[in-house]
Amino acid sequence: MAGICGVVQIAGPPRRPITTEVLERMAAVLTHRGPHSVATYVDDGVALAVRLRAEDGKGQPYPNDSGSVRCIVDGELYDESGTTLEAIPDLYERGGNDFPQRLRGKFAIALHDQAKRQTLLVRDRLGIKPLYYARAGDLFVFGSELKSVLASGLVPAELDYEAIDAYLTLGYVPTPRTPLKAVAKLSPGCRLIVDEAGLRVEPYWTFPRPAPDFAVGEREFADRLLEALEKSVRLHLRGADEAAAVLSGGLDSSFIVALLARNTSKPVKTFTVGFAEAGEQNEIGDARFVSQTFGAEHHDLELSQRERIVELPQLSWHLDEPLADLSSLGLFALSRLVAEETGAAFSGQGSDQLFGGYRKHSAAAIVGLFKRIPGATTAARAVPARLIPERLTRAAQTLAATDPATRLIAMSGRASGDLRQRLALRELAALDGRSAERAARSRLDGLVDDPLAAALFLDAQLELVDDMLHYFDRATMAHSLEMRMPFLDHHFVELTATIPASLKIKRLRNRHVLRLAADGVLPSRVISDKEKTKIGFFHSAVDSWFRAQISGAVSDYLLNDTLACGDFLDQKELQAVVRRHLAGTDTENTYGLFAILMLEVWLSSYVPRALGQG
Repeated sequence: MAGICGVVQIAGPPRRPITTEVLERMAAVLTHRGPHSVATYVDDGVALAVRLRAEDGKGQPYPNDSGSVRCIVDGELYDESGTTLEAIPDLYERGGNDFPQRLRGKFAIALHDQAKRQTLLVRDRLGIKPLYYARAGDLFVFGSELKSVLASGLVPAELDYEAIDAYLTLGYVPTPRTPLKAVAKLSPGCRLIVDEAGLRVEPYWTFPRPAPDFAVGEREFADRLLEALEKSVRLHLRGADEAAAVLSGGLDSSFIVALLARNTSKPVKTFTVGFAEAGEQNEIGDARFVSQTFGAEHHDLELSQRERIVELPQLSWHLDEPLADLSSLGLFALSRLVAEETGAAFSGQGSDQLFGGYRKHSAAAIVGLFKRIPGATTAARAVPARLIPERLTRAAQTLAATDPATRLIAMSGRASGDLRQRLALRELAALDGRSAERAARSRLDGLVDDPLAAALFLDAQLELVDDMLHYFDRATMAHSLEMRMPFLDHHFVELTATIPASLKIKRLRNRHVLRLAADGVLPSRVISDKEKTKIGFFHSAVDSWFRAQISGAVSDYLLNDTLACGDFLDQKELQAVVRRHLAGTDTENTYGLFAILMLEVWLSSYVPRALGQG
């Protein structure tokens, strides 16, 4: 694994775009992604750097035969033909800008063609690896992380309030936006071309639209899934001396552990984390059962919500953007443990968005049934909001939604519209509060409104990319740990698009067809639809964690005299909401307050540090 960064000149007489000192500074903030060495390439019009871990990526920047093309890469290829990262310049010479179509794996690539004065950035199809960029006059700046782009000193840190608005609703900033106006994220499955004409982004792959094949039965689909997933696991095992996995004990990660166990000769190493206060939601017991079933070498980590497991400024520094997902804290702590034992681990990440693993997906399936009742949706919209109990507001909004974008916000929004309206000031108040809805709508592209299929389609492009894959990359790479995700092989993803939504959640049994695929591979206890409801890694712990941190993070940041977010949020009203929540008199805004807490930490600690001011 690696961290990449650089600056290229867009137009004008070729010159050295930045000093060696600036390039080294950009690379230095990525040391955790490649702690063992740094390699650079500097010529007129271009400066590239890559941080490397041990022997990973040896030979970077990769040259073509003549040396006119140089390439730096963060990622891994899992190709049946044995294509290696070193071959990318050759693939480019033979296939031109279409070379990414021949790659299978996870990657962020920067390739510079000195003869053509052209630079290409490429991001993998599912968005597993990150890539940021900005234009600064006649210079183009890029990096694996936002902090590397800011370390160039070329990019202003003015906030993008449309992005902040979307964040407060979703708990993450949807691609291509970042919290900063000047910086963007390259979208998954896209290449960005930089030449004398400027910048242009082009897709080379798009997330597959639902294309259900009703001629195939559920048993055949299950067999196809098992074959495709096992093939993906084998490909991801190439070059690995041992197999390790983060394990919750649920269906997805257990399936990966089972397939690893039957495709390796050594015991699989498994790792689990849980909160002691989580009660039935603590996954450690389930994980131990699965590890024992497959003869794994198990390790677990039990945390307490009252501990400062990791200081929030440290977590924020590595997360790179504000992110309201407590799972990032748990994975950050677990990754430290895993990295002491191995350099790479497997995960079941991505399965929930492909097969419907969360409560909101079951809610979407119910909406689909509800829509078949003549007049039911119209009746739901007709009920006055004042007559709906507050605890049922989200369910009512979900049923009454007229399209997939508004339904997604109703099902998974963090801060309520009412809270936002009460708090927003100045630039944020000038917006209409629908930034998240616009981000969701931009992904639809005329998609037919089958509620479950549409929810999964949007989730895989939004929450999966900008929440889950974001924190998985940052939490693991903070400890130089590589994470492999067989469910997100793009061939497997394309197969899942052909499965009817009715086989993904059937009679409210979530991940139905995946359970069929696991039959005979996993114990019935794991496959059973009577397992505890999955609502997200640590998701249910947010309220109790928030309360446990009253004398810690909450007081340190949200009850402070001066808030960094006070420029666009009403500090007096915010602190009143926090105090009512902690007193137990108003507990409806848990996730909204957590989102604001993580935003405040980002503004007050990450931004000054990234700008060299703290």
